[in-house]
Amino acid sequence: MSDLTKIFAGGFTALDQITSNTDLADPLSAFVDEARENGVEIDDRFVPDGSIHRFAERDSKRGEKDGWAVLHLDGPIPVGVYGSFKGGGWERKWTADIGRQMSFQEKLKIDQWLAENRRRRDEAKKTAQEDAAKRAEDEVGSLADAADDHPYLVRKHVSANGVKIDRSGRLVIPIINSDGEIQSYQRIDQDGNKRFLMGGKIDGGFFEVRGGRNTIYVCEGYATGASIHKATGCTVFIAFNAGNLVSVAKSVRGMFPAAKMYIAADNDQFTDGNPGITKARMAGHEARAEVVYPNFDESQLIGKPTDFNDLMVLAGVDEVRIQVGAAMTKRRANGFELSPVYGLEICDVDYVIDGHVEADSLDLIFGEPGCGKSFISIDMACCVATGTPWHGHEVKQGLVIYIAGEGHNGLAKRFKAWEVSTGVSLKGAPLYKSHRAAQLYDMNVAIDVAQAVQEVSDQCAQIPALIIIDTVARNMGGDENSTQDMNLFIEHIDSLLRHPYKAAVMLVHHSGKASPNQARGSTALRGALDAEYQVEMDNQKMITLTNRKMKDGEVPLEKKFSIKSVGLGIIGKAGAEITGAALDSLDMSAFNAVVKEKGVTLTKNQTTANDKLIDIIRMREIKDDHTPINIDDWRDACHDAGMVRQRFHDAKDALFSKGLISISSTGIVSLVKNDAE
Repeated sequence: MSDLTKIFAGGFTALDQITSNTDLADPLSAFVDEARENGVEIDDRFVPDGSIHRFAERDSKRGEKDGWAVLHLDGPIPVGVYGSFKGGGWERKWTADIGRQMSFQEKLKIDQWLAENRRRRDEAKKTAQEDAAKRAEDEVGSLADAADDHPYLVRKHVSANGVKIDRSGRLVIPIINSDGEIQSYQRIDQDGNKRFLMGGKIDGGFFEVRGGRNTIYVCEGYATGASIHKATGCTVFIAFNAGNLVSVAKSVRGMFPAAKMYIAADNDQFTDGNPGITKARMAGHEARAEVVYPNFDESQLIGKPTDFNDLMVLAGVDEVRIQVGAAMTKRRANGFELSPVYGLEICDVDYVIDGHVEADSLDLIFGEPGCGKSFISIDMACCVATGTPWHGHEVKQGLVIYIAGEGHNGLAKRFKAWEVSTGVSLKGAPLYKSHRAAQLYDMNVAIDVAQAVQEVSDQCAQIPALIIIDTVARNMGGDENSTQDMNLFIEHIDSLLRHPYKAAVMLVHHSGKASPNQARGSTALRGALDAEYQVEMDNQKMITLTNRKMKDGEVPLEKKFSIKSVGLGIIGKAGAEITGAALDSLDMSAFNAVVKEKGVTLTKNQTTANDKLIDIIRMREIKDDHTPINIDDWRDACHDAGMVRQRFHDAKDALFSKGLISISSTGIVSLVKNDAE
């Protein structure tokens, strides 16, 4: 027991003086209770001697000891660690509640003990694995091959495929590393109870059921692998658990770089998070493999089936062959192929927003902070979700996912303002916003996001048409200046969000400080884009959307917008109406039609001068300002755009001579209207 005079400065000396909210009266019970609450079933034989002891986890199969625990009572404060070896492993630290905050020195001592304990645990684990590997090699080498009539194999409807049998009638499945060495084994008795060799290493190890090697499968359990082999005749690598799928899949891909490869997942549909499919998708990503998993009819769900062996027992080997075959057909359809150039079909570009955002594309909107980027992306999201034309451009209606990394409180008002401004209700529209940012650089997070998107897609019975990620900085997680990190970010978006649905993914990003006309960060991002747009806001709060890259379609013309205040029809606490803001399109087509009708050609400076004059006219119309525009107003706007004084006067005179503007004797400037108006 810890010395209480060292814990409490007041010098508590008896257990009955310890307050009831501390763990010091019985630290062993407190530790055991917490471990049990989290699934590690520590039994009454546990000794808190600072050594690792193994126990069953709550969901362990009979005979397995996946859980472990170690408790240290000799230090100033009781501390322990418990965890599981299953599924890649996890651990949690426990520190006794002493009724007050620990000092820095106390925390340091605990951290030192934990570090030393982990070092000793790793050394002991390595030694145990080496000893187990020697024992496994000797034992497996002395065993006979199992026969197909073993009760477990008969019940599972599979063959032995070279597994061994020990003197107790248990199947012994060698666990082999990538160098071909036996590192451990798994025993399965007649009732299906499974045990691994104590201390043996599982990570990275596999058992191979050999068959054809043009197509290869990786799965969790032996019965699953044997079922797939029986249905396909292909080679199957068994990883023994979901946590080992990634390591085995990467090793197999290294051995067979050109093979078609599938991860045959357990469909853990009755377990939160479906770890079988989740881990399989991670393995598929790492090893460039497709993921396939069994589907069951409602009539087959009574026994809670999960894997391809369950499917074979319930529905027969032909059903396994059909479901796996469907995946192979899909793989061929989506796989790498070569075709002659002559006779290739020419297809129109498939747009989500006509002329601006293509389906199955990666796009970017960038600009300085506060320039209106999010207003444009929200406007696009609402239009696509409701099927509303986007400022004169038709849209492909579909599910829209808005992954927001910032400004969550203001987004509700902006969506409501769009409704009020357009008169189009978002009620029932397939438009969903995230609750928080998502660090998509991290594969695990990206998979979580992909699963959430799939769940929403299933609920709506629609596939995503547009996925908006606002902003890159908040939703990346890595270093945006690193080519490697940016490539991971892009790869996860493409493989998990874009390609599965052929959706358009729109990234919202900031411009660089040194180069405001470019998006900041690694150039790997721009190289991956199908379309890129720059957003700028001038001194008069006019927003200009300019295309900087369009991979396939025609480059769209600039679009002009303003931000207008909108009353939301909601009375706030102060008794005043809550207001929001929405994007308002500035239609310049009537003005630009004059240039087209007259058939004149404008230089760069003449175009800038003409556009700036149109901007002033349109903004004053919006503000209901009827003040005449004089040459000084026009010149100042051009100067703000970077045009020097003499170039302005040259452009002004040219526009006048071409009949595009008129100038009164008092210096009032106006555009010449076309005959159609």
